[in-house]
Amino acid sequence: MVALLSKMNSFVVRAFSAIAALLALGGIYYFFNLLGLHIIVFLVILLGGRELIKILFLPTDTHYDRGLFYVSLIMIYALSVRFFERAAVVYVCVSVFYFSLNLWRHRSETNLSSISSLQAKSLLGFFYLGLLPVFADRLLLFSNGLAWFLVLLAVVFSGDSFAYIFGMTWGRHKIMPAISPKKSAEGSIGGLLGSVFASIVASYFLPLVPLYALIIMGLTVGLIGQFGDFFESLLKRVAEVKDSGSIMPGHGGVLDRLDGVLFAAPFVYLTASLFEYVDRFQ
Repeated sequence: MVALLSKMNSFVVRAFSAIAALLALGGIYYFFNLLGLHIIVFLVILLGGRELIKILFLPTDTHYDRGLFYVSLIMIYALSVRFFERAAVVYVCVSVFYFSLNLWRHRSETNLSSISSLQAKSLLGFFYLGLLPVFADRLLLFSNGLAWFLVLLAVVFSGDSFAYIFGMTWGRHKIMPAISPKKSAEGSIGGLLGSVFASIVASYFLPLVPLYALIIMGLTVGLIGQFGDFFESLLKRVAEVKDSGSIMPGHGGVLDRLDGVLFAAPFVYLTASLFEYVDRFQ
């Protein structure tokens, strides 16, 4: 009984935290339109980058190493948004520049494994938070950009909520207990149902997109979003960190809340690109 009450209290805190975030998002859009949402995505990079440093870097890593990673991460995101067609080139060039400076900085280091580990983790971080959010930002440039942006959030967050409820109520069979001991197969199935439900609701806001396409997207995004959650849990397990931050009560940090969104964004962008055109004037 005590455990159930604890879970219910946790769910209530998560729900109110999510509602507050949605109200803030709506307020920003009301006053600043799509520009406000572009700014929100950029703020996610700024805040998430700080959280990612806490996960990827060791306490013994210097401020120089952390600062160089942070600046490079922001550069990759900002330039990839501006020059989307050349995002791969931006990613490679900034990464090579980062590696070169990093090697020069550690030219007297004798522990070569720590240098290679630092560079490998940085490359992963550049991809995770430098490239993946670009697709969420670019959704706003489609003719129905606001709808697609909200669909991305709705499909992932609906999946999260359904997974939490199903897992709390019927969860018995663990999926990856070493990585995320609370995640169950029953919760995963509930999450997929929630994502599909959200995609069906989205059909009312995207009438020109076939319902079957939205359902396929919902299933794909729901599944990929769950693996995004597992991926961040893996990073935190290795780093021995419980939450990436504490900015959202009941959810943790920015990355804890948006890990599924990061993985899902390219797939929603792919779906949107098949049925929409880019509005160059936004």
